[in-house]
Amino acid sequence: MDTKMYMLTETSPFMMSFVLLTKNGNVIIVDGGRPEDMPLLKEYVAGRHISAWILTHAHHDHITGFIEEMKKNRCADFDIEKVYYNFPDHKKLLQVENVPCREYFLNDINECLPEFEEIEPLFADKAHKVQQGETLIVDELKIEFLYTVHDRLYSNPMNDSSLVFKVTSPKKSVLFLGDLGPDGGDVLYSESRDKLKADIVQMAHHGHMNVSMEVYASIEPKACLWCAPQWLYDEEEIPSYLANREALREMGRIRMYGTAVTRRWMEQLGVNEHYITANGTQEINL
Repeated sequence: MDTKMYMLTETSPFMMSFVLLTKNGNVIIVDGGRPEDMPLLKEYVAGRHISAWILTHAHHDHITGFIEEMKKNRCADFDIEKVYYNFPDHKKLLQVENVPCREYFLNDINECLPEFEEIEPLFADKAHKVQQGETLIVDELKIEFLYTVHDRLYSNPMNDSSLVFKVTSPKKSVLFLGDLGPDGGDVLYSESRDKLKADIVQMAHHGHMNVSMEVYASIEPKACLWCAPQWLYDEEEIPSYLANREALREMGRIRMYGTAVTRRWMEQLGVNEHYITANGTQEINL
């Protein structure tokens, strides 16, 4: 059996869900999407043992499927060994006073994090809070966690708490950036730019409002993974919801642009292989 990675197409809008299958038939899941994405995930897992279910960050389009499955029957439909994550503490975030935009900050940290913390006791025996620099081995795959939640990244708090990790097989490497934004990307670059090089990169935050060109240049990818419907993949440089640049500056979100910018960066880096969820579930040999 070959080592494979499946980037699952979206049942719900712009969700993120990956299934990695080892030569021994063990599975690694990344996020999984929303509840309506679970039937497709179960189809690709196909009852196999899940050595690691990695949750990148607390947003609906990434982990509410896991949350609902845990609420329903403690994920009885999945054979899970360990769940890997590192989310900020909701109560501690509520105590933070000096943030660029209080309304956005509260909306963001309340979107999914409290609901996740409610179900944490249901899988306490399987939970593993990832530390930056930690390494996990699953059969022929090595997983290196290069970035976890950092303090004082409050303009884009949940996205900038995304786990960043590199999966290396005997033949290829894949860097997962989650939904990391510009500020988190700067921290990643300053701390770990010598560790970022990878054959394949999962485009941060679906390819828009994401990390800087310097991060991608350090990765030097040969292929890109876009968790994006067609409208998002074709998005202009400044879509309507990013048109008020003054408001974005007040919110501390000054480097937010559409996918057109990121796609130009990839052209400049010479990347010509793109996998897009808009085109259906993508199968990639690792």
